[in-house]
Amino acid sequence: MQPLKMKKALKITSTVSVILFGILWLASKFDFLTAYQSPEIRNLLVLVYLITRLKYFQMSVKDKDAEIQELKLKLEEK
Repeated sequence: MQPLKMKKALKITSTVSVILFGILWLASKFDFLTAYQSPEIRNLLVLVYLITRLKYFQMSVKDKDAEIQELKLKLEEK
């Protein structure tokens, strides 16, 4: 998978997991969707969010480091 598509997929996955966590949290407060009120599901969504955001930020830092190196090389050429 291309890095740009991978970053977009990671961002979408983390956003969806946060939204689902919020829906399940609200469901637990108002006693609806009782079949999905397992704390394990909410913990899994938090774990998915944390892992995907970590990987997304790692990829962002790598991209920024590459850009910084490219700009340094351009400065040295002048």
